[in-house]
Amino acid sequence: MSDEQQPRFVEGKDYTVLERVRFMDAQGFERPAEAFSVLLPKGWTHEGGVSWKGLNECRGEMIAAKWSASSPDGAIRYQVLPNHSWSSASDMMMMQNLQMQAQQGGCEVGGPMDAASYLREVFAPRELRGASITEVKENAEVAREMERMAAQTKAAFEQWGGQATLQPSAIIARLKWNDGTEGIALVSVLNVINVSQNMYTGEYQQLTNSNASERSILRFPASRRDEAERALATIKSSFRTNPAWKQAVEGYFAQLRQQQDRMHHMRMAAIDEQTRQMTEGHNRRMADIQAQGAANTARHNERMAGYDQQMRSWEQQQSAQDRQHTQFVKAIREVETWNDGGNGRVELTSGYNHAWSRGDGSYILSNSPNFDPSSVFQDQNWKPMTPAD
Repeated sequence: MSDEQQPRFVEGKDYTVLERVRFMDAQGFERPAEAFSVLLPKGWTHEGGVSWKGLNECRGEMIAAKWSASSPDGAIRYQVLPNHSWSSASDMMMMQNLQMQAQQGGCEVGGPMDAASYLREVFAPRELRGASITEVKENAEVAREMERMAAQTKAAFEQWGGQATLQPSAIIARLKWNDGTEGIALVSVLNVINVSQNMYTGEYQQLTNSNASERSILRFPASRRDEAERALATIKSSFRTNPAWKQAVEGYFAQLRQQQDRMHHMRMAAIDEQTRQMTEGHNRRMADIQAQGAANTARHNERMAGYDQQMRSWEQQQSAQDRQHTQFVKAIREVETWNDGGNGRVELTSGYNHAWSRGDGSYILSNSPNFDPSSVFQDQNWKPMTPAD
């Protein structure tokens, strides 16, 4: 067939090209490293990546992923906001300690709440810029995945004593703005509530750590809802965390926990030595001092449990994140799994009859029975994929 006889296919109409875009962590290590990647329709713009907070700031928010992607004309925009952590305690002294830390840049102070409450009370007034919430739907599949992957967080909390309870929740909300645009908000929240008995007073006390790991917004013209939802499905289902980067981050947190444990034991040894020395000359007073020291030790252990959970909250978020992205997509628009030759399987948004892979992280989707990118683009690297069983 001559060039004149070759059918003219229009990108965006007859086929869609997807390109893998990589987001970087430019702060955490000696050189910039890829943190995660997603598939974006060709021509979309993107910005952002991963940033780190200081050791004296909120540990649950220490590593923050903030990024966005927009259609070529900017009318469709997807924004991912950093995870948000907060905590509370029933013990007044510990509550005062949390409030003092918050004033110095630590995690905010507040009680546990589910994803729907968080959306209305925190996320909407801070981030949604006047949008009205028209529908809220729970996403039970994401909540179950969160609970399954939070076992490590639960165990870290219980190693300091007491019983930890997990309260995961996730929602998908439909939004509308006064300018006629519409949107989708995705929110997930995990509350870890630890209840333990004070061995000296006999009273039960509660320490709560909460983390909103999914906070993302899709905004689009109402007339382009289908296009926007397809793009969201592509982005979420194709999210991949770089395993080498994830391993390096987890190694850093493990070293940080070990350092904190050593500091904790050194402080406790110093308290014990001080107590022993004082006991030699002040036997009568030491009964009260020992009780005070023991109570301080118990409170210190609780604080350490809180710090440890705040560090683990980000790890837990990342370990489950890839699967949670897909579960969010399935509640909006189905995805379809294709066999990508030597690269294994890939999940792409549904609604297409044909798919091709170039082997470099790029894909083409089409419903046209006559379209073949290897001939249209004169590029034999494009190989057809087959639907997975």
